[in-house]
Order: sequence, then structure tokens, then C-alpha cells
Amino acid sequence: MKDVILTTDLYHRHADPNDHWNLASMYALAHLGYINFVGIMCDDDRSIKEDGSFLHFGDPSVQSIAQLNYITGMAVPIGFGSRRPIKKAEDLDAVLAEGRKISSVTLLLNALERTKTKVDIHMCGSCKDVLIAYRTAPELFREKCDCIYLNAGTYDKQEPLEYNVSLEPYAFSQIFEIPCNIRWSPCFDRLRPYPYMTAERANYYSIEQSESVALMSDAIKKYYNYMYGLVSDVGWLSYLRAPLDKELLESWSGQTRQMWSTPGFLFSAGKRVSAAGEIVDENSDCKPIYHYTPVKVEVLPTGQLKWQDTESSNITMFRNVDPNGYEKAMREVIKTLMSALPDIP
Repeated sequence: MKDVILTTDLYHRHADPNDHWNLASMYALAHLGYINFVGIMCDDDRSIKEDGSFLHFGDPSVQSIAQLNYITGMAVPIGFGSRRPIKKAEDLDAVLAEGRKISSVTLLLNALERTKTKVDIHMCGSCKDVLIAYRTAPELFREKCDCIYLNAGTYDKQEPLEYNVSLEPYAFSQIFEIPCNIRWSPCFDRLRPYPYMTAERANYYSIEQSESVALMSDAIKKYYNYMYGLVSDVGWLSYLRAPLDKELLESWSGQTRQMWSTPGFLFSAGKRVSAAGEIVDENSDCKPIYHYTPVKVEVLPTGQLKWQDTESSNITMFRNVDPNGYEKAMREVIKTLMSALPDIP
């Protein structure tokens, strides 16, 4: 069973509900015994406005993590990232020269030191804290990091840059230089107006939230209510124990949700997804709906990249065999994961 770390731009109030669905999916895999979930690296605000101030999404959502720890009986630790964006090489040099301890970096390095199985890192937000950790202890990464799952960017056109890349293009570019396995999943082929589209080499898909809500325990419904309702009450545990707010549940459960990062989560768990959306073992005879193939990637410090298929590489790129079938299959996966999370007494 693999040791797994999630990096996430998880805020309360939320920047994107997708991050809370990702978090719940990771907890579900751990609850099912498929992964050893050893840490969560939460981004701090990193969007800078023209006047130099930060665009405040909210604080890292420790409430949501605490709720899922309580519901599942786990004790997944949390670290918090650097607030200084890394848009160019000089930004990284300044952070490293400062020498200040960053709790997300400490969490990751401690996990690498302790692991007996090596660590997978799923990047669903900023690239900078993983990069800072690598530059702090490169030999430890070479020895103990098995794979980085990089969920960012576009693969056809990079103008404009995808959101996470645009915030810290240099940090994104340097992840490809880390000497471990890198499974890259672009978010889209290119940026398009909503509604978004699935694409052959991009991991984007959508779900109808109501389909999963129908299978959730009341505790998980309250976890999502707390996030969608922008609940300001600090009593996150009392909220789980209180009666379910059905009116609030109704206000969001019928919405479509945009999703990205789940495919890599399942690879870390040693699982694959069938065309019917079944979660199967990696050695199953079932033909998976997606896989990763080796590519050569050249990335500029400004975040633009070129890639091409190749025979062998430590960098592999997401590929689904049927974009329409992929979306249908992944909707079944999310229903399975959400139904696996328990209720509380």
C-alpha cells in the first residue's frame, strides 16, 4: 500500500468545490484500505492583485479536513504552504535563502524520511511547496519519492496559461526536472469558454452531484453542506452532529461539478477503471479506460511547453481511450467513492 500526499488549494470559503470532492475521494480510498494517506499540503492565498495585495479566497479549510478525519476515524496531518508566489527563478532563490521553515515542506520531508514504501505526491494546486521541498533535500527526493502526479496545464495551446500554471509558471516548469516518475495530466487541451469539454490527453470530466448525493451518508452530506453553505460557525464538529439542513442540501446538490484529478488517485491505489466505471485491480484483465504513456517535455520558465510521444521516459502523460466513455466511467467512480465513506453515530 502506497504512502500518498495531497497538495491542494482547499479554502473556506471555497475557491472551487472540486477541491473538497478531491479531498473526500482521497479519504475514501484510504478508508477502503487502498492507500496510506500520510498528509495534506494546503496552499495559502497566492493570487496577487494589481495593487500587490492578495486575493483572499479564505483560510485553508482545516474545518473540512477535521470533519473527514472525524468521520473516517483517521488522523491525516496538515501542513500550510508558502505565501510567496514563485513566478521566476529569483522568487525561488529568495524563499530558499530566507531559510524559514514552511509547515507543508516539513510535512513532506518528514513523510519521505519515514516512508517504507516510497511516497506518491498528488499536485492539485500550487507547485511551489513541492519544488521548495525538492530543492531543500534533493537526495531524499531521489531516494524516497516514487511519483509526482501533476494535474495542471494544457497540452495543445498554452495561451492563455491554465490557472494554476499562470499563478506560478516557474514553479510549474521546474516540477518536470525532479528525478522521479512524473505522471502529467493536463486539465484541458486548451482553455475554452464554459461548458468545458473532455479531450483525449486531458483528465477533465464532469459529474452530476445529485447522483452521488443519493448514495452519501448524512455525515458526508453535512461535510459538503458546511462547504457549499459557507458556514461561518467554527463548531465544525457540532455541525456534523446537528440535524441535516435539507434546504441547503437541495440548493447545491442538483448542480454539475467540474472534476480533474481523480484518475491519478486511483493509480496510486493500484487500481484501474473499466469502461463501465468499475474500480478494478491494476493486474485485472479488464482494459482500462485511461492510462499514461511516455512523453518528452520541454518547458519554458514562463510555463509554456512542448511535448511529444517517445519510447521511454520518466515522464508519462494522461491518455483516455474514449473521451465520452471516460466521463461516464468517472461518474461511476465518484459514486462508488462517495458511497464508501461512513456515517457517524
